[in-house]
Formats: sequence, C-alpha cells, structure tokens
Amino acid sequence: MQTVVDDIVLTRHPVGTAHEQLAARLTAAASDPLRTLFAAPLTPTPLTAPNGQLLSLSPRTDGVPLDEEPPWQDAGRLLAHLHRTPPPAGLPEHAGRSYLQVAVDAATVLHQGGATDILRELGQTLLETWPTPARPGLVHGDWDLGNLGRLPGGSAWLLTGAETLGLGDPAWDLGRPAGLWAAGLLDDASWRALLRGYAEGGGHIPAAGEAWNALEHPARCAVFTAAVREVGRTPHPEPMTPLAETLLEACVKMNGRRW
Repeated sequence: MQTVVDDIVLTRHPVGTAHEQLAARLTAAASDPLRTLFAAPLTPTPLTAPNGQLLSLSPRTDGVPLDEEPPWQDAGRLLAHLHRTPPPAGLPEHAGRSYLQVAVDAATVLHQGGATDILRELGQTLLETWPTPARPGLVHGDWDLGNLGRLPGGSAWLLTGAETLGLGDPAWDLGRPAGLWAAGLLDDASWRALLRGYAEGGGHIPAAGEAWNALEHPARCAVFTAAVREVGRTPHPEPMTPLAETLLEACVKMNGRRW
C-alpha cells in the first residue's frame, strides 16, 4: 500500500516482510551502480511503524501516460542493463516465487465452478516446476509498465519497485509481457519493440525458435497470476469479464499443454 506526500512515496510493506531481505533490496537499489537504473529509495533500510509494519520511502515518479505510446523499446534496454549488472552481495531470491505462492493461495478460495479447479491445479504445477537458473543474475521480480517512471522534470525512464529486486533467471522479468503476448493481450509490435530494446541493451535473446523455451515458465506464471486476480473480481455466479475469460482460456490450454 502506497501513500504519496508531496514528492515522496511511502510504501507500507505486507505484514511478515523480512527486514533483512527488504533492507538488502533497498540498499542495492540506492547504491551504485543500480541507483542509476532505479528511482532510488530514499531510505536504504526500512523504517518500522508503531504496529511493527515495515515502511520505505522513495521519490515520486510520473508513470507512462495513458495517451502516449508505451516506451517498450526503452523498457527493454533498461531491463537489459539491469540484467547485465553484477549482483551486489547479500541479495535474496527475487520476489517472484513468493508472489506466485500468494496467487496459488488465492486460487484455493475462489468459487467460480470449474475455473477454480483449473487454476488450483495449474498453480500447484507452476510451483512444483519452478526452475533453478544456471547462472542467477539481477532480476526486478515484478516488472511491468507500472514499474516504470520518470522523476518530476526528468526525461529518463527508471525502474520503480525495488522491494522485489533479487537474484534469479532474467527471463522472469520478460515473463509478464511474454504471457500477455501469447494470450493475445499484447500486440506483436509492442512485444517486438521490447525484445529489440532488450537486444540493444545487451540482453541475451536466444536464436530464432528458442526464445520461448526460456520464457515459458515465467510467462505461464504471469498469465496464471493475472487470471486468479481477474477471476477473483467476479463474484459467483455472475458471468466473468471478457478479460477473465481470455486469461482463463489460456490457463485451460496451459493445463492441457496445448498453449
């Protein structure tokens, strides 16, 4: 949960967030060389509220305007620079696996008929098949266009959301746009612009025909997580939204290994 006061964003982190891990993430993003890629946190270590909840402070940024073309190519370059940066010592695994667990837990309490069983089965499979990267690198952990911003008066795009930063397979950060593209929710031009920028920034793009192998698991995780969130917004027995139907259809295909 975030509160904006003037040009400062106060983030209240979920109860149970590990102080040591959050401190390592904030410190890394506030230090060289990562502070040139992030809207660097203003507090390298978390603050503690009277109720014990951890807090962090970061500068306010202006997100991608709805009336502008999303900067997919710039975003790709920025992600590539992050992935090529040597990881600082002491960083934990990125937050992606814990976010997946939250979605799996949420799927267990859904009440949408057959959709519930599909999502429960898929979520458990994704957890059980979590891949171990051969060479862990720096990963944002929860990247999408919502974690891109510019400082007031600035022109350079920066990453936001340092609280999910950590070690893992860089393919994770491309998983959400890859999953949306595969589900027909992101157009070809945007997906190609992201990959083009990623290659320009020095990111590794596998040879033609091989890219999906690395992206398959994170893309499935992203679609599953989005499906749980969207299906959960529709109280049973009301009909699901078109977006929920599209995401659920993709999950059905993933369960049947036809996606």
